[in-house]
Amino acid sequence: MLVGVDRYVLRACGRRGIPAVVVYGPYWRDSGLPALPDCVTPVFVEDECSAEAVLTALTRAGLGEERFASVTTTNEYALVNVAVLAQALGCPGITPAVALRFRDKYLQKEAVRARGIPTARSLVLEDIHDDALPELPFAAGVIKPVTGAATRQTATVRSTDELHETVRRFRTEAGSARTFVVEEFQQGDEWMVDGVVHNGKIVFASVAPYTQTCLSTVESQAPLQIRRFDPVTDAWTFDLAVPVAQDALEALGLTDGVFHMELFHHQGEVYFSECGARRGGALMHEQVECKFGVDLGEAALSLAIGEEPDVTVSLRPGVVGSTYITSPPGILFDVPSHDEVMSLPDVEYVLLGHLVGASLPAAISDTTKRVGQVMITTGTLDEFHKRSEEVLAWFADRITVIPAGTKGRDLHRMQSALGYDNRLMASYRREDG
Repeated sequence: MLVGVDRYVLRACGRRGIPAVVVYGPYWRDSGLPALPDCVTPVFVEDECSAEAVLTALTRAGLGEERFASVTTTNEYALVNVAVLAQALGCPGITPAVALRFRDKYLQKEAVRARGIPTARSLVLEDIHDDALPELPFAAGVIKPVTGAATRQTATVRSTDELHETVRRFRTEAGSARTFVVEEFQQGDEWMVDGVVHNGKIVFASVAPYTQTCLSTVESQAPLQIRRFDPVTDAWTFDLAVPVAQDALEALGLTDGVFHMELFHHQGEVYFSECGARRGGALMHEQVECKFGVDLGEAALSLAIGEEPDVTVSLRPGVVGSTYITSPPGILFDVPSHDEVMSLPDVEYVLLGHLVGASLPAAISDTTKRVGQVMITTGTLDEFHKRSEEVLAWFADRITVIPAGTKGRDLHRMQSALGYDNRLMASYRREDG
């Protein structure tokens, strides 16, 4: 059973004819499920993160007594629920104790530190609505929800006053979390390791750097950019990162699964940051498949049904990376077509994530905010940066956004520029005789 839609695991099910149940929530109901193989049964639930919602939905669908080979997910927020469901359904899956360490950032770092792996010190703010707030115990820190993701509600704080001011701001934000963690600010470049662990050992790993850290990207309102290190020309990065990743996974207790880990590299040392027991977003799957020929969805399916994953590498030379496509705020009126984007030099993959008519936010609040994503392949790193800039400039000239709150007279003036006739009133012809 797959909780949440992972198109690559579903694709693998279809290729191999393996029957599966995909449990999906309101987001996919509203945006539309991808085409499902005949061997996949969809079940709608109100909340993918609720054991009650999933179990009752399965029972209504006549699947309450079904025996599953395992329960798995790519939904970060559903991980603990999947662990609970696996126990309730009597099938293999991540255990609740391990799932908690992959969801709670404080527990995660404590487990890793106990193993002797370098990582930031941290403290928990149990409830940011409490009157008493602690002093900042570090020269600089980063505050974030203790079970958050995608750099949402995350900020750098450099004094106790700034910490308290940030807490007061978070209190006012709709849907704000209440339990936060404050971590010691970590210097360095932010790296990631996307890989597969089987029987407790990493059997495949890909190391990649962000162009700038996720927090810096959000704070500077820049498009997120990622590229893959090459295991031949950048072998030193694998030598530094993979042993730390192996030790961290052992400390956290993940023995089988696909993982996405973030690290900091500073002056030849690697520090643990965070880890998810699921595939990464932001075209991680596409980059890995393009650069290494490894299908993380196929590997996840094999592990879910108790098979050894095929992670045979077919290395592609050169640079493989991606960039987010951002836009000004307002109402999205027009975007280039898929074919237009794919016709650009060195573009290998494009995902346009907003429908025309969507309301675009005034600011990038986290690393999920973008109009689209483009994967680019080039021969050199300089060519990758150059091509990324060209693609961003190309999009900027072709995305049409109507500013929110535009007055009627301004809309009237804009009609011809938007491709419409200024004459808004229809004419009436009367047939005489």
